Amino acid sequence: MPTRPLLSLTLLCVSVVPGVHAQVAPSISITPAQLPTLPLAREVTAQPTRLEARLAPGQVSASLNFTLLSPVTTDVRLRSEDPRLVIRQPDVPIRLTAFNTQPISVLALAAHSGVVSVVNREGTVIAHIPYRVDPPKLVNQNLSLNYSPSGERLGLSYALSSNPQSMFDPRWSVSTNLSLKMDTGQVSGGVNLNVSW
Repeated sequence: MPTRPLLSLTLLCVSVVPGVHAQVAPSISITPAQLPTLPLAREVTAQPTRLEARLAPGQVSASLNFTLLSPVTTDVRLRSEDPRLVIRQPDVPIRLTAFNTQPISVLALAAHSGVVSVVNREGTVIAHIPYRVDPPKLVNQNLSLNYSPSGERLGLSYALSSNPQSMFDPRWSVSTNLSLKMDTGQVSGGVNLNVSW
């Protein structure tokens, strides 16, 4: 909150009547009191404690959202050493009201990892918030293992499928499975390939 400068106003009244000496009224000074200074932030709590995001297919940026919580009403600022993380209006203090969560959003311009620092009015770092932004996911994977006691059979399957980066990209998936008959040692399996467009 900006501090208002002291305002000093002096009124001087002079009354002049012909043939009478000039009379000077007593001066009046008005000095409004200064606004109280907010407490200095010593600690804040970030929720979540670690920020994570993944770039969506075809996107080059992702938002990281979190909240800050302070035990006192105070002002803080955010800092980041990485230019790929955009903090909107970094020089404008963020007002935190005591025991009220304040939502915050920053913007990652590329896949990377780093730390957001929370600093108080004196420039002291009072909290570190690590973050991680991963690139778009190209494929999906799935691995499963199952056992059937009644049939004495052990099965293993693995599947791989595409994660299209565009609505026009073809979709494909491939899966394989192996099955072992425990009582006889017989092994069987298969491979499945599927493509759609």
